[in-house]
Amino acid sequence: MGQAQYLCRSKIKPYMPYYLSTLDEKMWRSGLSDMLYPSTWVPGMNEVSLNKNQTDKFLKSWGSLYPRSGFLNQKNEVKTASVIAARALAVVSDGGARIYQSSGCASADCMKKNGKWQMISPVEEKSCRAFGIESVEALKDKVDKDGQYGWTAWRNYGCCIPGPGMFIGSSITGCLN
Repeated sequence: MGQAQYLCRSKIKPYMPYYLSTLDEKMWRSGLSDMLYPSTWVPGMNEVSLNKNQTDKFLKSWGSLYPRSGFLNQKNEVKTASVIAARALAVVSDGGARIYQSSGCASADCMKKNGKWQMISPVEEKSCRAFGIESVEALKDKVDKDGQYGWTAWRNYGCCIPGPGMFIGSSITGCLN
């Protein structure tokens, strides 16, 4: 499909491990590399939540993106795994003093504001959504007894095909069904 002239080119390579927490073990376990980010110290600055209302943000937050570590105090296992997946993507997008392979997209182009997620394990979802919108009741059926979770991150793409012609449209985050 990448050879087709009518598709946008992506810097993302399929099946490429952009971040392996085992290689970045010290920073992933401690979060020390993020101690200089204001988001680490200012509550509510980068919460995984769709709530725009500042007063409700803390009540309905799934967790904070910073510090970008593999630990989170959260009662719900699915929410915890979701926030940690978002943190790993933030490492690949924003970098910092970490060991990672850059995704080649600036954070403004990536997941923080306009991306969506599709759960692939333990439940294969047929649609995608932003993290932070599902209720605890809706997440009950997605808990894995072994704690194994996986998601596909979908970004928005738009491009112009080089050569003569005109812009005919853009694709807004599409999920595989």
